[in-house]
Amino acid sequence: MILIFVLWLLLSPATVYAYLDPGSGAVLVNIIIAGIAALLYSFKNVILRLFGKNSPIKDQANTKQIGILSEGTQYSATFQPIINAFLEHKIPFSYYTLDIDDPALTIDNELMDSHFLGFKKWGFSRASILKVDNLLCTTPNIGVSGYPIKKSPDIKNLIHIFHSINDLAMYKKGSLDNYDTVLMVGPFQEKSIRELETKRNLKLKKLVSVGLPYLDVYSESNNKDDKNKESQKTILIGSSWGDKGLLKVYGIDFIKQLVAYDYNVIIRPHPQSYTSERDFIKKLKNETKYLHNVLWDDSISPVESMVKADILISDTSSLRFDFAFIFNKPVITLQINTELMPGYERDDLSSIWMEEAEKKIGPIINKESIYNINGIIEKAIEEFHPNRIINFRNETVVNYGKAGEAIAEYFSDYALKGDND
Repeated sequence: MILIFVLWLLLSPATVYAYLDPGSGAVLVNIIIAGIAALLYSFKNVILRLFGKNSPIKDQANTKQIGILSEGTQYSATFQPIINAFLEHKIPFSYYTLDIDDPALTIDNELMDSHFLGFKKWGFSRASILKVDNLLCTTPNIGVSGYPIKKSPDIKNLIHIFHSINDLAMYKKGSLDNYDTVLMVGPFQEKSIRELETKRNLKLKKLVSVGLPYLDVYSESNNKDDKNKESQKTILIGSSWGDKGLLKVYGIDFIKQLVAYDYNVIIRPHPQSYTSERDFIKKLKNETKYLHNVLWDDSISPVESMVKADILISDTSSLRFDFAFIFNKPVITLQINTELMPGYERDDLSSIWMEEAEKKIGPIINKESIYNINGIIEKAIEEFHPNRIINFRNETVVNYGKAGEAIAEYFSDYALKGDND
């Protein structure tokens, strides 16, 4: 209809009281036609993203056996290894996303049927009525009262895949109560899942240790060298967001303490901080802008900062284990009062995996200890050498660097055969 309307405008006779040079007219017409073509092409792409591509698979019903639900671009590193493995194993699947800029929507493969579900409420509503046998997602809370995404009655096997190295302690209460299968980073996560199932009299989930897909992507980062590495040590500060984040709890004085020891300091807030506590971050940036050796990292990926850093200082953030396991470098954990973390599964667990695991990648310190931070940093770098951290990583994460392949094998061996017992 748009094309017909534009052609009508171009071809309809009209009285025009102006002179147009023939050469200029030809150029103008070409520009208009090119603009129309670009408009139609963009319109076509939007339609494809909204309603999906007509996949030429002979039996399109196959794409309804497996579905992937992504919240958006920030989870690309988790899903890309899975997508690659599915395509390599010739496994057809549907891909649903709540982000119109999701790079996976640009993948053109007959085995992959991609859909942008829509913005906000529209997207949540469509995600709640998906018709697919096995739905894989990082999203917790599906089906929980008050959460905008419901569990579709047409989903036979709702599958959660972890996107961090942690147990359920830092998940909101009830986050996985409605799931049928959990693809775990390693066996260490089983304890917290089973304990909550028993306490709440839930049906036992199928638990499969497959690894952590984004480590397939980032494991190669350890081979990168920082060519601009300075003689001064670089400290990366990785903070959670909200009241439990170290930037809120420890504040500007802690950063000044590091600067006083002449360390290079990179501050990386949690991405959610730029939405939920924008004014606080702005204030902190203003307070540090005159400190010559302080930089802020606002990038999507933390890898560049991790490469530069000699050590990470963090709080309860799972970034600690990413840093330690990918780069084999130590982490200093700053203690955070657990009263600042109400409403999490940790309240119902008899023990917290993280509290023991964090001791194996570096020291844990409190507010009083930050005045001796220089000595603590130097000792941590000396004591928590790479081999020590690698051994702990191997005990914790299965299929390191090969999780995508393991997930494809799971779907081939179990999910597609309906074996979820």
